[in-house]
Order: sequence, then structure tokens, then C-alpha cells
Amino acid sequence: MLKTMKRIIRRRKGVSPVFSAILLIALTVSSVSIVYFVIIPFLNTTSLSASIYNIKDTNKDSRYDEITIFFSNTGTKEVEIIDVIVWTTPLSSIGNPSSWISHEDWNFTRAAGNIVYPSNFREERLQSDNQIELSLDEELYYRLELYSIGKEGAYFSDWKTLSDQVDFSDMISDYENFELLLDGLDGSIDVPGWDTNNYETIGGPVYGPLYAGQYIYLPVINETNYIKFFYTGKLVVFHSNNGNLSSQPTQQVISRENNPFRARRLFVLGLAGSWGDEFPNSAWALRLTITYTDNTNTSWDLGHDYIDDWWYNSNSPRRCNCDHDIITEIDLGLQIDDPNGNQPYGEHIHTHTAGFYLNFYKYVKFITFTDPGNDASGPHLLSITAG
Repeated sequence: MLKTMKRIIRRRKGVSPVFSAILLIALTVSSVSIVYFVIIPFLNTTSLSASIYNIKDTNKDSRYDEITIFFSNTGTKEVEIIDVIVWTTPLSSIGNPSSWISHEDWNFTRAAGNIVYPSNFREERLQSDNQIELSLDEELYYRLELYSIGKEGAYFSDWKTLSDQVDFSDMISDYENFELLLDGLDGSIDVPGWDTNNYETIGGPVYGPLYAGQYIYLPVINETNYIKFFYTGKLVVFHSNNGNLSSQPTQQVISRENNPFRARRLFVLGLAGSWGDEFPNSAWALRLTITYTDNTNTSWDLGHDYIDDWWYNSNSPRRCNCDHDIITEIDLGLQIDDPNGNQPYGEHIHTHTAGFYLNFYKYVKFITFTDPGNDASGPHLLSITAG
């Protein structure tokens, strides 16, 4: 049609009104056809992108069951998402598809949350029973696979870090102090049945003495700030074959099964105790076990690196012999009541602080102390703090 018009113009011939009308109609139809078949399909497009920016463990079972995805549609047509798959893998295995794990059956928590309108962006929460596990050993990476109505194939996001998107809003941000006796541990004085309260002291060049009902801030290895401990005035004394401690239980448990918590470290004040010098150097006198809500656990065997006799004079060379790279020595001063009858004050005693790293991606439900049952030592625990 355009060529015909060009020929007419070049020949400068007149065109009848009827033929002019026919040419105009033809041109109009051609233009509409071009717009409909070429321009409109070009403009009527979708351009979807998505990324996770928050993951949460809603039931505190130490596996993540909720994700928040940021959706963006810069196209001119709405997108209705019908399926979401989250692929995860450690950083070292991104190049090995056989090691990728798929997490499927994600459900939008909001009605019509799966529809992303043109020129629109927003965040949406999705939940699933297929849960994601995170590890302290290596960062976990993720990739999204999305399917939508009317579009062949899937949208795939780039690989991105998932470990950085964890919701830590319920992480213990300051310090939480445990009430040892209320939390289920047995409390007593140094040796059950003794009349003297030989854990009460006077003096202490820096950190002592400790008083019942007292909050005290003490240094812990690898911590910039002092840690807040609470001392009830009672000790938890563990089993020993010496003295009257043979009746003490060989296992004591703090249960947080109904109220699990998440923290970066667990701090203890204590462990030095009666006859802490009377067990073999290669042995452990107490085992600390952290059990998470997914029933995985971490244990530390506490030997002479954590435990010795809290009477300085009982140790050789009459000082604390523990590993000062993992414990901080706390000088408590002199006993007010001395079981050996020394006056006016008794033995010079001490204790320790120590910290243990937790898997902060998981929730703690049990803190268990286990005594081997055949050792002479009687470790003491004064306070526990999480933070």
C-alpha cells in the first residue's frame, strides 16, 4: 500500500475520492495491525524478580519454616505465582547440583499474595512444613525457582546468602540469668550436713566477696564487656566420692523445653570446688551438654582445665592451676566460717568464669550437667547466664 502511494505521488496523477477513501481505510487497518500484533505484545510483558530477605523459625524447633520474599514486577502484565521452590546448599557445593536440597510446598499467608501487579513491588510471607536447617560450620546459600500462570518455564534467582537473612528478633540480646534452684538444680552448701557456711567470704582483691541476692559483673574470656551474673547464695554441688557428696545426683538438668531460648554463648560462674585437686589429670570431672530442640547436642568435658580445688592451699603450687586461656580466675577472698576452725578467718578461696559458644541458629531446651560418678572432685556451680 505504501509503495502504491509513492508511485502515485511520483507520477503526480490525480486520485479519485473513492480511491482516496480506500487508501485511507487500508492505511488505518495497517497501522492498527502493527500496533496490535507488534507494539502491544512488546509492551504487554512481565519482568519478575524475587529474593528472600527474612527467614524465621516460628515453632522454635531449630528448623526454619517461614520466609519473607521481596517480589518486583517491572513489566506491564500481572504475574500470578503458582509454585515456589527454595533450593539450598552450602557455599562449597553451589557448583554441584546433586548436593542441592529443594524445599517445596510453600504457602502464601495472605490472600492473593501470590499476585504481583504491574509496576509493583512488595514483600510476602510464605510458610511450609518443609523446613530449612542452618549450620555454624558453613554459610547456607539459596536460589528461588518460581512458576507463574501463562509463562512457560520458571524464573530462577541468582544464588544468594541465606544465613544472613535469619530473624534474630528473639535472640537474647543482653543477658538472661538463670535461677539455678528454681530451674531444677539441687542447691546446698559445700558439703551437705556441715554446719558452717564456708562459701561466704570476706575481702577478695578485685571481684570478691559474693553476697546472696547479688548481681555482679565479671570478666569472661573472649568477651569485651563484663558479664552479668546473679548469685542466689546457694551453690549447686555435684557428685563426689569424698565427704557427704556421694548422695548428690550424678546428673542435673535445667529444662527449658516449654520455653526454649536462643543465645550466642552460655556463661558459668563456678566449677572450682571441693576436692577439685583429687582426680586424674586426664579425666573429666563434669560434662556440660547443650541439647537443642531438634535433639542435636553439643558437649564439653570439663577437666583440670576448668576445675580445681577452690581452696588455693589445696592446689600445687597453692594457686589456681586451670587453663587461663579458657577461664578467668575470680578471687573470692577469705572464708568467714572455716570448717577447720581457723580464726579469725578461714581459707583463701576462688572460683572461675567461663563461656561456651552455642549454635545461635537453634533453640536450647536442655542444659545438662553429668558427673562421671567415680571421681573424687565435687565441682561447684554458682551462676549461669545466657547472652
